[in-house]
Amino acid sequence: MKRHATKILSATIFVTAALATGTANLHAQVPDLPPTPYMGGPVELVKAPNGAIANKRLLDGIDKVAWTEPTIEKPVDGVWVFGGYGLAPISIIDTDEGLIAFDTGDTKHDGEILLEAIRTVSDKPVKAIIYGHSHTVFGAGVLAEGNNDIQTIGHPNLNAVVEANMKAAGAPAYFQEIGPYLTARMLIQFNAFMPDEGPDAWVVPTTLPEEMDMAFLPVNTPVEDGQELTVLGQKMQFFTKYGSDDMVHTTVWLPDRKILFTTLLWSSPPQLYSVRGDVFRDPREWIEGLKFNRNLEPEVLISAAARPVVGKEEVRKRLEGYLDGASFVLDQSLRGILGGKGPDDLRDLVRLPDYLKAVPNNLENYGEVSSYPPAIHYQAVGWYDNDAAHLTPVPPLEEAKRIVPLMGGRDKVLAAATEAMKKKEYSWAAQLVNYLYRLDPMDKQVREHKAEALRQMAYVSTGANNRAHLLSQALALEGKVTLPRVVPPAPETIAAFPSTFVDYFRVRIDPSKSDETDCVLRFDFPDASSAGLHVRRAVAEFIEDPSAYPRDPDLVLNLSPEAWAKVYLSSEAVDKLIEGKEIEVTRGDAAEAARVLNLFDRYDATQAVVVPSTLVQDHR
Repeated sequence: MKRHATKILSATIFVTAALATGTANLHAQVPDLPPTPYMGGPVELVKAPNGAIANKRLLDGIDKVAWTEPTIEKPVDGVWVFGGYGLAPISIIDTDEGLIAFDTGDTKHDGEILLEAIRTVSDKPVKAIIYGHSHTVFGAGVLAEGNNDIQTIGHPNLNAVVEANMKAAGAPAYFQEIGPYLTARMLIQFNAFMPDEGPDAWVVPTTLPEEMDMAFLPVNTPVEDGQELTVLGQKMQFFTKYGSDDMVHTTVWLPDRKILFTTLLWSSPPQLYSVRGDVFRDPREWIEGLKFNRNLEPEVLISAAARPVVGKEEVRKRLEGYLDGASFVLDQSLRGILGGKGPDDLRDLVRLPDYLKAVPNNLENYGEVSSYPPAIHYQAVGWYDNDAAHLTPVPPLEEAKRIVPLMGGRDKVLAAATEAMKKKEYSWAAQLVNYLYRLDPMDKQVREHKAEALRQMAYVSTGANNRAHLLSQALALEGKVTLPRVVPPAPETIAAFPSTFVDYFRVRIDPSKSDETDCVLRFDFPDASSAGLHVRRAVAEFIEDPSAYPRDPDLVLNLSPEAWAKVYLSSEAVDKLIEGKEIEVTRGDAAEAARVLNLFDRYDATQAVVVPSTLVQDHR
């Protein structure tokens, strides 16, 4: 055993020595990098048409790749692209038999606006819909105009993904139980709390409508990778192997016309991580998909996330520049990991070179590249940066308690933050004042200092996502807006999937209340379905099939899905629901049933968060 270990060690030393030639200078490179705009680097601020103060680089490049107002383009005969009518564009293919829609908008409201725009160029009915991915499917019912026979084409798993997203309060989530938290962050990202005009206004119009209504039509024509179909007389080939920000992408190739409809070319670098907290996007899949798109040699490229590109050579250059940008971020992140860099080191180390920044679609107008290397690190090796001192760090609140006295106390920290602001070192100013905020989030002066640091960071940012989070939190700190911590699912959604939400309920068990409880609950619904929870002290195990569980229930509750929605959302007290016969306890004691259900955290519609805080939120 020892001999084998020695051989492995020897081989490791050899490989390490070989790698060292490529990574030895990595540490030395970081100090030579110029400061970012967040830390005093050069930046020119200008005023957008709506009065927003923004980085000039953002405004100078955005029109080349995205739309800042509703626009209809006709890149080639028989194809219209409708951009700026919602979060993402849609495309229409004109045929003798009717119209084919590629995507449909993010909401029913989007569909209504888009249909009105479509009618300015054609009075033909939409007879077929192709879903490029699961995010832009909710305007379909409007575009169909009551046609129940309309053909809907998409990835074989798209229907399931849409249903899962609906259960997660509308937000794509790796853990669907925290969908309400991600939905709240999504609203922040898409400018829901920012003004339409003035210095703090949005720059990139990615605002969600007030009502997130849905008109989804399920896929009735699933397509496999490489499958060929003739749709309304148009020969098409569909590819489903490669994706970007979604698991169910569909690329459409019109071989006779050399037109490619893709979801892989965006108006900004491949967003490998979304600050709203979406699932990790694998850069390898995105890169391979871009190679595949390039190798088809399209002459017209219609994107689901950017302006169309026309001309064989220009399409190739654009795809290849975008491909190289994604490859650079991935490869340099992995190189940095080999060189011993942790997530925060990589944030500063991996920066696009100027020649890649010059590619129009690599403009960091949506997300910023600095957000992506840490996500790659987490996916590759987790959060641990190989510095053993970081294995068991003190909690942030404890750190603040110890750091502030070392710096001379509150006033000295505020003075240092003020000096940092004068030097335009906004990130450092925000970090300094954040120690004080952790200690006392209600300190008005501290909140004002933090708000101003975040505001200036927003102004110099090129990314709409960063800008939205920075400015929204600044406005909240100043008491001008209220940011929700969670946005729970609609009662109708819970009632439609009651067993699913019994499962999600388990993550709300309060250990401080349930420590002495051992109880099996069964929920019986009118459709004869059942679900259960076994509360074992600090854990609530979901029971999908109570009849197969090895222990009989201690409590059986007969209730409608609507009553369960009231329990889940804490819209009515459990004991009142029992008294009013909306919940019937058919086994066990009613008072005990109420007690056990009250072991779980309540949703509180009044609960808001200014910024993520280390303070424990007591919302019971």
